[in-house]
Amino acid sequence: MSTSLETDRTQTAAGVEPQAEDVRIAVFAHLDDPTELTEVLAACAGIHPDDAMRAAHLSPGLLPMRLKDNVARAVVQELERQGIRAVTFATTEIPTLEPAVPIHHLGHTSEGIELLGIHGELRRQVRWTEISLLSAGSVPLDEGQRLPPEPQVVLHAAPNPHRAVAEVTRRPGLILWMVCERPWEVFRFVHNQMSYEHLGERKTASSMRNFTLFLEDLASHAPQAYLTPATRALLHHGISRHFEFHSSQELRDYTVFHILAQREVARMGTPVAPPGHPEEIHQ
Repeated sequence: MSTSLETDRTQTAAGVEPQAEDVRIAVFAHLDDPTELTEVLAACAGIHPDDAMRAAHLSPGLLPMRLKDNVARAVVQELERQGIRAVTFATTEIPTLEPAVPIHHLGHTSEGIELLGIHGELRRQVRWTEISLLSAGSVPLDEGQRLPPEPQVVLHAAPNPHRAVAEVTRRPGLILWMVCERPWEVFRFVHNQMSYEHLGERKTASSMRNFTLFLEDLASHAPQAYLTPATRALLHHGISRHFEFHSSQELRDYTVFHILAQREVARMGTPVAPPGHPEEIHQ
């Protein structure tokens, strides 16, 4: 449930240089015109213009390409010269959010939440003060596969080649990543995989509503935790596209980016440009 991925940036500064093509760039600025970043990536890093444009549309966000340290620093220096906030990260500094065991049963106390096993045994207590980040969003969840209906009477000279085609039904679901920095632990909650017995009389027949109540409790009891823009939009009943993601992986990447942004805030003592909603990051 916990990982050893937390890396002190001062180690890198002290002389542990990243290996070749082992550095990525996080862009924290909203770009009105992605052409600026596209041109910098092409000129300073030799990225093909088409690939550079696709990467630029991920801003603000963690760019997908891995670069040599000197190349990445040249890109960041040029971006900073143009007023675009960006930071380099060695890949060893970037959390993968693995392993993160899904939680199904939990308890609620004045000091924190209790993570329970399938028989109600206490597995871990997370104090409210340990929670550093909450990242929630709506993603398509696989509901399973079904075959299209076959006519009752079928005359074939050969097997029907279409009957084996399966359709995957997908419905929106809610996922929450709960991050604790010290010690480093990551917990994953899925709205339709929780029992919600801790809600008591507040529990409803809707798992989505119960999930929102659970998220409200976390935000209320852990005011120090950073809420991503998507999480705030979900809690405040904002426009649905502000907390919708195309996939679970997209929400995962979005969460990793915000973890890096908050670490940079802690390191520098000054806020980076606040990253925006999912549709502003993935256009």
